[in-house]
Amino acid sequence: MTHRQRVTEALAGRPTDRTPVSLWRHFGGIDVSADGLTEAMVEFQETYDFDFVKFMPTGTYTIMDYGAETTWEPHARGTRTVHRLPVNRITDWASLRPLDVDKGMFATVNDALRQTVQSMGPDTPVLQTIFSPLTVANKLGGPATMAALRQEPAVFEQAMEALAALTERLVAAALDRGADIFYATQTCTAEVVSLEEVRRWETPYAERVLGPLRGRALVLLHAHGDFLWFDEAAGWPIDGINWHDRRGGPSLADGGARIRPGMVGGLNGYGSLRNGPRRAVLDEVADAVAQGGGRLIVAPGCVIPGDCPPHLIRAARTAVEGVAAGL
Repeated sequence: MTHRQRVTEALAGRPTDRTPVSLWRHFGGIDVSADGLTEAMVEFQETYDFDFVKFMPTGTYTIMDYGAETTWEPHARGTRTVHRLPVNRITDWASLRPLDVDKGMFATVNDALRQTVQSMGPDTPVLQTIFSPLTVANKLGGPATMAALRQEPAVFEQAMEALAALTERLVAAALDRGADIFYATQTCTAEVVSLEEVRRWETPYAERVLGPLRGRALVLLHAHGDFLWFDEAAGWPIDGINWHDRRGGPSLADGGARIRPGMVGGLNGYGSLRNGPRRAVLDEVADAVAQGGGRLIVAPGCVIPGDCPPHLIRAARTAVEGVAAGL
């Protein structure tokens, strides 16, 4: 089977030659250059031969052209440090507009995406990271975001419409370059919002952005947080859902019993995958496959740290071969 066939069939719960697997990490310091990001993505995939490539622009790529001031300060997570947020007052929300995704950092990211997709070819899905509009809002405004949402909903809705239009442009740009979609929300968890707020500010926009992609692209959802509104998110128009099953839960077994989409998870990137021993990584993969019930892609609950030892990443990659062989 090709990588794409294996991923598609597994998410649908149909038989595959083995369980698909993918891991991803940030490439801090070089991920703001089109050539640097492309080279890092291609080298990582050539090294480990994963079943899909989760494209990894800097996590601040959606806010830098709005004026966010960031720097790269080396650490294991691989993310940039934000020194100044673009949105600080209610009037800032009112003035937000969807930006041109063919300019600035958006253009850099899309150029790297194009090069990466071309390098991988059609049989290996490359999934562009697309943040939900509410997640982008939260990145733009930080602590001011939820205050605006609750205190000035009419103004905040104007901003959300602008960010939804931006998100649609980013999705269209990704599809134009041959990519699929990794839709990421950091704002579908009780740590940030109530269920009622999710149903007003997350679900309608997910349906608006992702609904038209049915039959056109592979769509995986990453739901970030330890207290997820899991069942709500799993009802969005997606093919698979990725979450912190080893940390916040639910487990793969519990989650799989509750939802329709396929599952993407089973690994704790900050556990044995980072600290070993190798045997623990192999056992974690075997347990994930057993829980997954035939509709699983083995993966971390989120980005793995940049200091995960290569031999442990390789152990996770090759473990699915051993499980398939009954070893």
